[in-house]
Amino acid sequence: MVDLTLYAIFFALVVVIGWRLRQRRGRIGAAAVGTVYEMLNDEKRNAIEVIVEEKAGERDPEHADDITPP
Repeated sequence: MVDLTLYAIFFALVVVIGWRLRQRRGRIGAAAVGTVYEMLNDEKRNAIEVIVEEKAGERDPEHADDITPP
């Protein structure tokens, strides 16, 4: 009986610790992204914009093959 209780306490502790660690792993917010973007020079900003546009184009099914509508 004591072994079962110890296992239950250990399991509950592992679950609580895992849940707390998962909550802490947040993503950076919009303010942090904007701050980093403002610290970049113009060449790096343009490079990032090109990369983002290319990734967006890959996901857009209408323009994925780079054929522009007439």
